[in-house]
Amino acid sequence: MRLETPDRIRTLQRKLYCKAKTEPEFRFYLLYDKVCRADILEHAYRLARANAGAPGVDGATFAQIEAEGADAWLASLREELVLKTYRTAPVRRVMIPKPGGGERPQGIPTIRDRVVQTAAKLVLEPIFEADFDDGAYGYRPGRSASGAIQEVHRLICRGYTDVVDADLSKYFDTIPHAGLLKSVARRIFDRHVLWLIKLWLKAPVEERDGEGKPRMSGGKTSTCGAPQGGASGEID
Repeated sequence: MRLETPDRIRTLQRKLYCKAKTEPEFRFYLLYDKVCRADILEHAYRLARANAGAPGVDGATFAQIEAEGADAWLASLREELVLKTYRTAPVRRVMIPKPGGGERPQGIPTIRDRVVQTAAKLVLEPIFEADFDDGAYGYRPGRSASGAIQEVHRLICRGYTDVVDADLSKYFDTIPHAGLLKSVARRIFDRHVLWLIKLWLKAPVEERDGEGKPRMSGGKTSTCGAPQGGASGEID
């Protein structure tokens, strides 16, 4: 299900993109207040709701949230963000079968964390989108693997014959936190936004052993890796 971005949010995104595009060295320093905006959190909730997905470690579902009152739930979450008392919950890890065999780990944050992640993505994505090469297709709005294939076909028809296929092995498992935060900080100077990102990177991961007992890994002492999941699939 595709949801239209409200005009007020789209206007903000357009301004952020244009500023980033025209000033490649500019560092954005007033963004956290945008992440906390009620309309952005509401839209983030709708996006997460449309994407559905399984509950996180707290077991909370969208049906439960709405039965108790989604407006009050969002108001409470916004208050935590404004007061900076928001903290992340552990990420629930499940193993997803790969088409070619084997499994890959999938991280499932709580709905609460997915909504805040999606709100942050609504604000940050236009800034980094302005920096991408036009030939990049991964994890970009309005682009997909099928679009990349179509572009390869178009170029082959124009006479290009060399194709390079490359992949980063276990990228999400090994990405260094310090390097990632340093890269983000080249554009984002808002320390509260960087604080949010660090919280998500340092969130512990909960998985079940063969007997179904929970065990934790990662957490504050971890220096690399990020769960593959969360808000990456919330925005088309």
